Amino acid sequence: MPTIVLTPNLTGRDGISRLARLMVRARHAERVIALHESSASERFEDAAVHGAGGVPARFAALALQQAARVAPDTTVILVHIHLAPAALVFAARGVPIVTMLCGIESWNPLTWPQRAAVQCSRQVVAISEHTRRRFAAANLRAAEREISICHPGIEADASATPLNGHPTVLILGRMASDEQYKGHDALLEALPEVVRTLPTARLEIAGAGDDRARLEAKSTALGVDGCVDFLGAVTDDERERCFERCTAFAMPSRDEGFGFVFLEAMRAGRACIAMEGSASEIIDHAHTGLVLPRDANRSELARAILSLLADPSRASAMGRRGRDRFLSTFTAAHFDERLSGLLGRTGLVGTPA
Repeated sequence: MPTIVLTPNLTGRDGISRLARLMVRARHAERVIALHESSASERFEDAAVHGAGGVPARFAALALQQAARVAPDTTVILVHIHLAPAALVFAARGVPIVTMLCGIESWNPLTWPQRAAVQCSRQVVAISEHTRRRFAAANLRAAEREISICHPGIEADASATPLNGHPTVLILGRMASDEQYKGHDALLEALPEVVRTLPTARLEIAGAGDDRARLEAKSTALGVDGCVDFLGAVTDDERERCFERCTAFAMPSRDEGFGFVFLEAMRAGRACIAMEGSASEIIDHAHTGLVLPRDANRSELARAILSLLADPSRASAMGRRGRDRFLSTFTAAHFDERLSGLLGRTGLVGTPA
């Protein structure tokens, strides 16, 4: 069954790009229309990639062009709700739509094109129960229809390594001024209490973004700049080295739609520290990591970090159990199975194109 994927991004490291790639592979998609990809003709896996170069008008033109010659048995997967107008072009031709609900972009009241895309979709799929609940709270009428849950996964292509003995907590993610919910501030504010008890403790911050200068200044103001390493953007290989060096991974974010990076940490055999929300669906509290209440203060976060950094045997045991949970539930193969099961219920599974 031919599949077209509509997505903002495809080749980036952000969660939307990763989800789009999962969709392309799981559905053996034949075409991708991507807003922010290059306008040059490209391919990803077996899919032809039609990029709009970041120009919304060109993206709309590509959608119209593809819809005009779409095969009648095609399925369109809308990866991001903001691209709903393009999905409606295909829906007008009778093409079945699968709409994905990912994160904060779906937690606000829908615009009328977004609401129309949800209502006419053959299947609406949220990547976490947390996202489904937040979507429903903001869109009571749209939430009256069935919304399925399909947790994503990642490739099981990396091995776990033993802890290296250095008490280090890692956060890996964008430092963006419009995404300060990720938890960088909370970790910096908790660090003074951590190093008072465990002077050798370190915090590694990997990732780039326009908020780095503010966070660096904050670490200096808190007097912990000597205990913090700002690593900047890292390659895929460097990401793996980050996980190898750390004792535990922490991202005390209150607004994650899912959190692929928790899966990376679990794959590497590292215990995770998170806040209640979608992370509660990934991390088994007190077994594979620690999930703190959404209103946890910096002292509670500091105690959670210390409980792992100062007790590497506990951190190691949680990490081993986390890897087992990853391998049993959160690989890309498990995602493929979940997605096929959901789409099969509505007749959207057939022989891949």
